[in-house]
Amino acid sequence: MKGRWLINLLLAVAVMVVGIRMQQELAQTDSGSRLTDLSAANLQLIEIARDGEPLIRLGRSGYGWRLEEPMQVDAEPAQVERLLGILATPVHRSVPEEAAAIDEIGLTTTRLRLRLDTLELVFGGIDPITQDRYVSAEGVVHLIDDRFYPSLIAPPVLYVSRHLLPRGFEPVFGRIGGTPLASKVLKDLESVVAERVEPLSGAFDGVGVELEVSEDDILAFRVSPDRKLWARPDQRLLYVLATAPDLVENPAAIDPTPDARQAVADIPADPIDPEEVFAPIMEKPTPPLSLSEGLYAPSKDPDTILPGDVQLGKPPEVRLTPDGEMPAVARPRPRPRTMTNPGTAEDYGLGQDPFAPDPEMDITTDPDRLDR
Repeated sequence: MKGRWLINLLLAVAVMVVGIRMQQELAQTDSGSRLTDLSAANLQLIEIARDGEPLIRLGRSGYGWRLEEPMQVDAEPAQVERLLGILATPVHRSVPEEAAAIDEIGLTTTRLRLRLDTLELVFGGIDPITQDRYVSAEGVVHLIDDRFYPSLIAPPVLYVSRHLLPRGFEPVFGRIGGTPLASKVLKDLESVVAERVEPLSGAFDGVGVELEVSEDDILAFRVSPDRKLWARPDQRLLYVLATAPDLVENPAAIDPTPDARQAVADIPADPIDPEEVFAPIMEKPTPPLSLSEGLYAPSKDPDTILPGDVQLGKPPEVRLTPDGEMPAVARPRPRPRTMTNPGTAEDYGLGQDPFAPDPEMDITTDPDRLDR
């Protein structure tokens, strides 16, 4: 009984030791045994050279990665990210090139080469036992996972961004078949992502769509009748959309690009010369009116017969006293001032109503009016 317990205890200890040893090896592989020490955030240049295939060159710009060869378009971020995963891939085994059978592992010729800034990686064949890929870098042959090989042999079109419009391209005016597009359509096209991008082979028949940012920055497409195929003849690319955008037209839209604004600005404007405008007025000044003209002109003869179409004004109102006589008009008499106290408010009339009637003023010449 004790022998069985002892055997079980030894087996348990052996399993624990093996587990600890495996964890240490995995930690050591993850911490130090990587293919490169490069950081994807600091990388500026990627080149993929293959025998018989065009060179693929990617460069980092202010908007992200951009495909520079064999065409100049924005790069697909997901595809570049999959490729850059090779920077931190773990290395299973490493040997110097002098000790490796170069001719047997396919490294005698550089059929596939990856350049990351100044680091150059040359890819060889596959290990027949582990199915890992041989990679030579800086005089050392490494054995890594083969999961990055599909990205290395992918055609250049897979590195083209699936966004319909380039990054930072914000159109301010657009046309379809010569008719202006609505402004909402231009905003919606900025977020359109194609299902896939294909090489454009041969001629493509479709309606022309032009999107403008400025006079010198115009993007031209040829669009299929169902609006799902957008061809860029300048790059020989075909964007296949899953959903067709709604291309609403607005014939009243005005092109605000610099060429249109410049055409308005080029219209000559005649400057105003103050001397020419006011010279006729200043040459012959108007003479002052005499007393027999203007406001001082004598009234016409009241006995003159007026024409029949003249509109007469309101007749004057005349008020009489009960005795049939015209009331006398009261006229204020100036109040004598005394300068007994010069400089006081009373001397200058301050604090007194200048329009108040004088108590000594005769209101009427009729003595009976005082009783009424």
